[in-house]
Amino acid sequence: MKILFVNQFYWPDMAATAQQMTDLCEYLAERGHEVRVVCSRGQYDAGSGRSTPKRETHRGVRIHRLRAPSFGKKSNLGRVLDYAGFHLLVGLWLLVFGWRYRAIVTLTTPPLIGIYPLLLKWLSFGKVRHVSWVMDLHPDLEFDLGLWSRKNPLYVTFYWLNNLHFRHVTATVALGESMAKRIRAKRVKPERLHVISVWNRADEVKPMPPGSSPLLAEHGLAGKFVVMYSGNAGIIHDFDAVCEAMKRLSQDQRVHFLFVGAGLRLKEVKQFVDDQGLKNFTQLPYFPREQLDASLAMGDVHLVTLRAGMSGVAVPSKTYGIMAAARAVVYVGPDDSDTAHHIEAGACGYVIQLNDVDALVATIRDLADNPAHAAQLGQSGRDYFFKHHEMSVCCGQWAELLESLDGYPS
Repeated sequence: MKILFVNQFYWPDMAATAQQMTDLCEYLAERGHEVRVVCSRGQYDAGSGRSTPKRETHRGVRIHRLRAPSFGKKSNLGRVLDYAGFHLLVGLWLLVFGWRYRAIVTLTTPPLIGIYPLLLKWLSFGKVRHVSWVMDLHPDLEFDLGLWSRKNPLYVTFYWLNNLHFRHVTATVALGESMAKRIRAKRVKPERLHVISVWNRADEVKPMPPGSSPLLAEHGLAGKFVVMYSGNAGIIHDFDAVCEAMKRLSQDQRVHFLFVGAGLRLKEVKQFVDDQGLKNFTQLPYFPREQLDASLAMGDVHLVTLRAGMSGVAVPSKTYGIMAAARAVVYVGPDDSDTAHHIEAGACGYVIQLNDVDALVATIRDLADNPAHAAQLGQSGRDYFFKHHEMSVCCGQWAELLESLDGYPS
């Protein structure tokens, strides 16, 4: 089958959507499908820094990169300009070349990018099948965060177009049941809606005993109980309780907080650290994907956060890398989220209510005092990961879906 994937980011970029799509595209190519990707030459937060040619083939996947704007994530205006530029270029590309593909899979970066293949689906009378892979639910995210007014005519139109898109695509893939519930509320037919989780790779994230990562000594963290946050610290995340916990634990010489990654909210965390004069905080940039297991092993426990109202809008993919690394998960966020459900089902950590600083501090101290219990939670999470969130499991579900598209109603 000829399958086209469309997203703003792809390999060698470090964006979570890029890594997930890379795994799936290479898996499908190995399975014998003809896979092509259309993405931007601009990179998420500067990506790996690797020069990205306009065209190349990597592990059986043909990559076509459009020269869209690349202002990056330093400002909302820059992000909007990046989205708009990619929208224009990829829309034109799809309307010219999209007819060649049996299935077109679009992600949600940027939002509404699925409108173009939906138009192709209609114009081809269903010959072109369109699958929407919902990584983040837009514009629900912007509405629920109060970034956009529900009364603004422009955004009302955006919302209407997005819901129209969901109702008429061949298939929609949600990351969890909470997200699927939101999508069903948009009057999407049940037979068109599927739940396939995001994943990590067991061959890429191999557990290391606590304290054994070579990166700890390299960054002056050997002998510390490291509470780690790894990945993007974006607008969907909440760090108020984490910051207050850092302050309360600043006199505990054992505990050190490590943030690896980037994001708009990270600036707020660093500002808090500076204002309070805290010494129990370290921030490092993303490590190359080849060092992911050593990077994740730096943490004795890992933090995951989600803002209020974000249940079903976004599902932090970092949770599954933590499970793969056999580390306990400390989640601060709504307890009706997919993340909370997976942590409870996997018995691999703690779900703490937003702003419950007392519970967060007590949990961190308890895990520091009881390393055997932390290790037990980590192993339970890794066992759950192999059953539900390992790459071969989830990509196998994707392959079954795509290979069955000919039997779907147009």
